[in-house]
Amino acid sequence: MSKVLRILLTALSPAIVLTAAALPTSVDNTRLKYFPPVISQQGGSCAQASGIGYMFTYEINRLLDRDASASAANRFAYLFTWNMVNDGDDNGGFVDQGLLIARNFGVMTEADYGTPSVYDFRWASGYEKYHNAARYRVKTISTYSNQTDADIENIKSLLAAGHVLTYSSQSVGWTFNEDYSGPSETGYHALLTRLATSGSHALTIAGYDDLVESTDTAGVKHKGAFIVINTWGSWFGDKGRFYLPYYFFTHRTSYLETLLSTTVTGCTVYYHEPKIMFRIHLHYTSRDDLGFTYGAAAAPFARSASNNYNSVILDHQGGDHAMGGVYNASTAADFEFGIDYTDHMRSDNEAFGRFFLNIQRAQRGRKFGEGHVDYISVIDYRGAQPVEYICRNIAGRELKLGRNDFTIPAFHAGHFSASPVSPLSNDGTAKAGKYYIVRTASGHYAKVRFDGSADALQMKYKMIR
Repeated sequence: MSKVLRILLTALSPAIVLTAAALPTSVDNTRLKYFPPVISQQGGSCAQASGIGYMFTYEINRLLDRDASASAANRFAYLFTWNMVNDGDDNGGFVDQGLLIARNFGVMTEADYGTPSVYDFRWASGYEKYHNAARYRVKTISTYSNQTDADIENIKSLLAAGHVLTYSSQSVGWTFNEDYSGPSETGYHALLTRLATSGSHALTIAGYDDLVESTDTAGVKHKGAFIVINTWGSWFGDKGRFYLPYYFFTHRTSYLETLLSTTVTGCTVYYHEPKIMFRIHLHYTSRDDLGFTYGAAAAPFARSASNNYNSVILDHQGGDHAMGGVYNASTAADFEFGIDYTDHMRSDNEAFGRFFLNIQRAQRGRKFGEGHVDYISVIDYRGAQPVEYICRNIAGRELKLGRNDFTIPAFHAGHFSASPVSPLSNDGTAKAGKYYIVRTASGHYAKVRFDGSADALQMKYKMIR
């Protein structure tokens, strides 16, 4: 395929691509350095293994021109999104669920999440891991019909432009010719000959080969097949791959969409640099109970946010387990993560005087959790060095039912000290109030005392130098 044609296919819309120059006879994007090694999925995680482990990983590496096999930092943890949507147990899901997390939050790398040999339904802890995850994002999620010959050409044009796609299918009862030796340019030997009739599965289409020949149950010969890569390890099919004849999509006379989806899904991606993030460290024993709402205001003494936003992760999800997961009972209650605020900024240089975080504690599920907050801050990365604004004097604060509101001022109030000894009156009794020693703008020192209620505060001071 020429460089000029690849540029054209990348730039033009699918509808226009159909009228462009003839597509190459075959494309196999699994052979590009951007595509990760074959995945052997854990549990019912096929949708996330296909959508995040393969498609998202491939698209990010294609964007950044990186080798997926070179480093775990170049591959994305499908278990990160799976464990956000599976209710803390071995439940399945949908490709779109992971892509929406990738669009609205980001995805953690395998280097940050880890690659456990057995699944543990874990939420990885550590602020820097979430800060890094926020960089890798989905820009658009698109679906394309696959039911006509024109649809097939459209999908081929997307593959030829360098994309990969996902689709769903039943998976129990597939029949294969595992020794296919007919015409092909790509050279795989596993050919699907009959669709499955039960089960539910997500797979990835990474290429096509127009020369592949197949025969349907009526004895009619068909040409052309997609190259599908599965998530059941390299032992499956031909190194994890098989040919899926086009005619299964275009000749739907005896089966419904439940056997084979009528659309495929693709995405575009981008690299995002977080500018402002919340940092939260807490200890809690039931993930379902907690939801997080956050916002900001321009005024330094504002009492509420201009707008409030719900976190797209950790939103009353994850099951009746401690924050880290079911198999980490000794340490899993302690948990640190981050929430990116950047998408809600009106401009890169928008000024903020105060940030707000609400931790909503409910009683969901069979287990009522309990716990406390250890640390909350907001980190602004827009300057030469990050600036962290800390919510002070909250360590160990118990999370009560309902709202738990925290305010983070976007300025440093300074450091003050008060004498632990109250001054004495003439009769020897201690005077009420606390005294502070402060330095004035002119460089002198003053002794300051605050009297009255918070609504009618009076300050009295005496210069001492």
